Amino acid sequence: MTILDSELQCYKSTTVNDTAANGGRMSNTQVISGVVQNVWPHVLKAERDAGSTKYRKLFYKIANDADETLLSSQLWLDAPTAAGDHVVMFAGTQRNTQADITGSERKYGAANLQANAVLGSNTLVVVVEDATLTGMFVNGDTIRVTDKLTPSSLTGNEEIHTINGVPVVSGTQVTITTTAVLANNYTTVAGGRVMALYNFGDVKCVVDNWVETSAAGTYDETTYPVRCDNIGTIEQTLTLTFSDASNFTVSGDTVGSLGAGTILADFAPQNPAFSKPYFTLDFEGFGGTWAAGNTIVFQTHPAAVPIWEKRVVPAASASLANNKVTSCVSGESV
Repeated sequence: MTILDSELQCYKSTTVNDTAANGGRMSNTQVISGVVQNVWPHVLKAERDAGSTKYRKLFYKIANDADETLLSSQLWLDAPTAAGDHVVMFAGTQRNTQADITGSERKYGAANLQANAVLGSNTLVVVVEDATLTGMFVNGDTIRVTDKLTPSSLTGNEEIHTINGVPVVSGTQVTITTTAVLANNYTTVAGGRVMALYNFGDVKCVVDNWVETSAAGTYDETTYPVRCDNIGTIEQTLTLTFSDASNFTVSGDTVGSLGAGTILADFAPQNPAFSKPYFTLDFEGFGGTWAAGNTIVFQTHPAAVPIWEKRVVPAASASLANNKVTSCVSGESV
């Protein structure tokens, strides 16, 4: 089967504000593409006058019901903003908050061509929106070069390259040399631009950190691994606690009680937000003799890429209607 475009979905974090608690785990609130203020709030005059820096955390989820893996995923920002602000993105974790941001994180963004780039050349000269952004182009990194109006445009050119050597920086101008030569012409007039790609790798839900505490009970998680679900699985630490030799209860560190089960049947508690299981525990994996108070602890991680975006509005910025940020995700499926 194939992972469809509609199955590449974006979700907000559980906390969305401008405090240290901002971010955290993935919520059930989907970000709908093209909706005004779906991620970033409007910048009002007082904020533009004073300037501001804000962060928002997003999760790019593979909502594929066949539990397929998105292979060799890449994420990027498609273009600089049209207004005086600038936005970059950087890697997050499934749980981190704004308090965990150090400022030293590797940033990814986009820059417009400063000069036309010619077919057969391996040199690109771009201009970044602020001198602090020159470091988003790094030797050995993957970049996308394009003049397409939008990422899904059927017209225009695009190609992927690798940066060869340390880019040369002069103010806000960055000169990039690529390993291979360009296959097309790109002009400033046609909107030629370059973006740094974040190569995340394969995206799938996983189970790890398995710990059994029992004198005689066993579970064969190698032969009968816990099955997670691309749609229903969330970031969670789960504790299975036996009440006697056959029965147990399960609770999550944020969702609380997930009900009771038995070693005589599969256990698949449902995520009510999606009507899909948080996970499925195969009863055939149980062995030995379990006793009251015995536990199994494990963690589940969703099929989602956590990403932070950072927006900086310089003081005294001018207003601009319809300013936008376009973020993209791509990958392969079997």
